[in-house]
Amino acid sequence: MPGKRVVIFGWAHRVHTQRWAAGMTGRGFDIRLISLGGDCLPGVDTFTFSHTGKAAYLRYMTRAAGLARAFKPDLVHAHYAAGFGLWGLWTRFKPTLVSVWGADIIDFPSNFLTRALIKRILHKADGITASSRFLKEVVKVLVPEAEVKTTVIPFGVEIPPAVHPLPTGPVKICFLKAHRKKYGPDILLRALVEVKKKIPGIRLSIAGEGELTQTLKKMTAELDLEENVHFTGYIDNSRIYDFIRQHHFMVMPSVMESESFGVAVIEAGACGRPTIASRIGGVPEVIVDGRTGFFVTPHEVGQLAEAIIRLAGDIELVAKTGRASYEFVKENYNWEKSLDLMAAVYERLIYECKKNPSV
Repeated sequence: MPGKRVVIFGWAHRVHTQRWAAGMTGRGFDIRLISLGGDCLPGVDTFTFSHTGKAAYLRYMTRAAGLARAFKPDLVHAHYAAGFGLWGLWTRFKPTLVSVWGADIIDFPSNFLTRALIKRILHKADGITASSRFLKEVVKVLVPEAEVKTTVIPFGVEIPPAVHPLPTGPVKICFLKAHRKKYGPDILLRALVEVKKKIPGIRLSIAGEGELTQTLKKMTAELDLEENVHFTGYIDNSRIYDFIRQHHFMVMPSVMESESFGVAVIEAGACGRPTIASRIGGVPEVIVDGRTGFFVTPHEVGQLAEAIIRLAGDIELVAKTGRASYEFVKENYNWEKSLDLMAAVYERLIYECKKNPSV
């Protein structure tokens, strides 16, 4: 398949990698996925190394580069600049594309050495993709000359044919992020105390898990919220839409800039549900304030409570903003459009490299 062989460095167990690998296979590219951990993907030539962790990137760097070159690819694509970007750099292959995800260029470059490494990876890449304009600006700050080779390609979602009706009964809201400090689940619980005073029957589903799970459960008991809060545990990606549809709206009170895009927001929008979210990172790109959702200031418990009370107290507003959110996501974040954009980047880089092999 001339001009269509691509090596992807990425996590086989992450839904992002799985969807990109499957999607680009569907676009006619012959994909080899090389991963740390995870299972082989159906229909994708997959190599996984058993060890994981930061040291594994260095341990398997040479073997990963060898596996990539043995495939005789037309392009190498590293998902995540830190780690897999290092593998891409080590292959010394052209063209190499690097996709930045957020933490890899925001959190990882925390000292001189890691910052220098990320800057070199981005400088050497023939192309870069970012899921948001916010991330493209971060790339620009790190490596100003990389702006011209950075393309914004959102991680789109499947669009249902219509908006699912709102549930009946008490107002139900949901939180759909890992239980980490940066996503603000503790702030949400504190806000819910104030919400409960106005809307005693409010219900909150906290999906996912993480290092704060036990702390959050303890907080729930201490704040007398056990009748209002339900911990659902991990929700598989195949069940996310069904989970969201059981609720009236989503709340995403993140507190750190590494919230680079907000896939959960567009998943909620695809289900016809608005989101209350912190105005932070790349989230402002996926919400039209007052039309498809509402913004609050990070860390502001009282402001978050007021926003929840306002929306939960007006079901017509929930329905109106939910419909607008569905239309916004349908127009801007259709997964098929994302695949078209990525395929165009692949084809352009391959063409340019063959046209100017010495560059």
